[in-house]
Amino acid sequence: MSTATAIVFPSPREARLESYELPAPRPDEILVRTEYSGVSQGTEIWALTGQRRELTFPTVPGYQSVGVVEGIGCDASGYQAGQRVLFASSRLPETYPPTWMGAHVSYALTPAAGERAPIHVPDGCDPVAAALAALPAVSLRGIKMLGIRPGDLVVVTGQGLIGQGSAQLARSRGATVIASDISETRLRLSGDVGADHIVNVREQDLGSAVRSLKPAGADVVIETTGRADQFAPCIDLLRPLGHLLLQGWYPDPISFDFHATHLKRPTVAITCGFDADETATVLGLMRREELRFRPLVTDLTPVTAAPRLYARMLAGDPDVLGVVFDWSVLR
Repeated sequence: MSTATAIVFPSPREARLESYELPAPRPDEILVRTEYSGVSQGTEIWALTGQRRELTFPTVPGYQSVGVVEGIGCDASGYQAGQRVLFASSRLPETYPPTWMGAHVSYALTPAAGERAPIHVPDGCDPVAAALAALPAVSLRGIKMLGIRPGDLVVVTGQGLIGQGSAQLARSRGATVIASDISETRLRLSGDVGADHIVNVREQDLGSAVRSLKPAGADVVIETTGRADQFAPCIDLLRPLGHLLLQGWYPDPISFDFHATHLKRPTVAITCGFDADETATVLGLMRREELRFRPLVTDLTPVTAAPRLYARMLAGDPDVLGVVFDWSVLR
């Protein structure tokens, strides 16, 4: 295989497919043929609109793709031909600026060792769901930080895929979960797979919903919308000495009323990213159907439709949640 195809953001608000010559494989790399790649809407739309300052156009997005190992370098170990893996990046030609992403490609050259090494997808794990596993791995990191206990009231603001993962994982630890959003589609899906209560904040007061269950306020609030103006409302939802987790990515500065926050004496945590152990844990949960992400895939589509899907995401289409590209159309 000498050529590959990638989704490329050549300039702000533009997405297209491009073909390129694969670089010469290195001895410590493996070659992976991509089956499915999942979209991280928040990160990729920030990148597409030029708000991820560490990225330079043109850029190849994506950091969660599932494929089959087709080649193994002479110094690479731990993999077998035909094995299914989840990978986060690919080495690209020098015509593309360096990026920590680069997984929306038809063929990937990726190191077989190190923190970015591909992760084995267990037999029986749905590869479409696995192509979104990085997002609930982010959720898992946050959940582990919070020490959620049975009986806790947990509010998850925003029902994108990280919010959906947080809701399911919190409930699995015995918490009562309220999920909030403005999208009926996302709330319906959350009610189907993860939340005990759903609140459309355009139609219902979230604070009233919280205090109807616990008058003192929520034990934990997990904020996943990425909106800087949500800090103060989240503090209002908490009980005294409650926990607030900021789990979105915030392009705008966050400012807050120190006095009002101080009166609640909250613990505020910030989490970002995931590691191989968290991702492997998520894949195991998916295989056992203890974490249900396949029902959250609203758009499983040939990769040739990628420009159209990014246009829908740019427009804020609330019916788009889990997006997975099928690369078999290019074979």
